[in-house]
Amino acid sequence: MDWAPIRYRDFYDLPCIFITSYEGKDYLFDCPFDDELDDYPKSYRVYQLPALSKEDLQGSWERLPGLAAAFLGEVPVAEVQFDHTKRERINTAIFRELLAQQEMVMPCCRE
Repeated sequence: MDWAPIRYRDFYDLPCIFITSYEGKDYLFDCPFDDELDDYPKSYRVYQLPALSKEDLQGSWERLPGLAAAFLGEVPVAEVQFDHTKRERINTAIFRELLAQQEMVMPCCRE
């Protein structure tokens, strides 16, 4: 099992928003509170990020999806495996699944 370290903001049972790296690229997993549900959604929205400055990472991360290089899709929160603290690392298997889905959707556009 391979693990990738995470940096997160906001925590409610699990990180609500976090950044991690996989194969040299940075990714944002975002699960913002949904006022209509009056709860957090059951999935993370996943974005590939460009290089971000220290200033980009200061304060709230609510604006980070708007800085994303690409939206990759959604993954169920239950499918993201965290380390036992739920604050340090995720299992990278989620990327194999997510990127395989991207390959099926856009086989011509992958690097």
